[in-house]
Amino acid sequence: MKTKLSVFTIALILAATMLSACGNKPEGNAVAPETRETAKVPERTLKEGTAILLSTAKQMRKAANAGDEAKIKELGPQLEKAWSAYEDEVKPKYPDVYEQVEKALDPTIAAANKNPVNKDALLTINNQLIQVLYDFSAKLIPVDQIKAGASQMLATTSELRKEIAAGNEAKVKELGPKLEEVWKTFEDGVQPRSADLYNQIEKSLNPEVAGSQKTPMDQNILAQLNDGLTQALNELVQTLK
Repeated sequence: MKTKLSVFTIALILAATMLSACGNKPEGNAVAPETRETAKVPERTLKEGTAILLSTAKQMRKAANAGDEAKIKELGPQLEKAWSAYEDEVKPKYPDVYEQVEKALDPTIAAANKNPVNKDALLTINNQLIQVLYDFSAKLIPVDQIKAGASQMLATTSELRKEIAAGNEAKVKELGPKLEEVWKTFEDGVQPRSADLYNQIEKSLNPEVAGSQKTPMDQNILAQLNDGLTQALNELVQTLK
């Protein structure tokens, strides 16, 4: 009797163990949450994706104007890659924009792959792509974001004015790049609203950021550039009111 009871008990334990293992086993092709997250292809937001695609298209324009065929060939696939990273986000929300981008993007890539490259043809279709992307950026970057960004930059130019006058190179080196960082967050929304002010800001901003990193710094030149940037930013804020 004791022997039978021991065998029966062991059988029950084995059965319970097997049932427990089956209960813990994923059903079908279910994947653990961690695995799904790891396998996910990262998607770009509309703003980020458009900014990257627009930046690549502007690089293409620069390469075409310079007649740099090697760079043109390099940028063609980059345009396609930038678009494919977020086009599925655009299509359901902005179908008209999706069609406009496709209409200009495909011929731009095709023109970039020509041997030899027809510079004029490439510039024409690439400029159409750039315009479509600028118009889209105006939808994605509201006026309030531009005003907030401009105000943030103005706070930095005000601080820079003091540090330049004091000859504080370390602080100037720290503050200069911050202007570019903030500008990048809203610049694509400025150009379609005011190309003139966009160009004025770029004209002062780029050399000021570069000059802020030089040793020794040229206080007079930096002060002039900083004043020009401050004026352009103030005009931008006034224009947007």
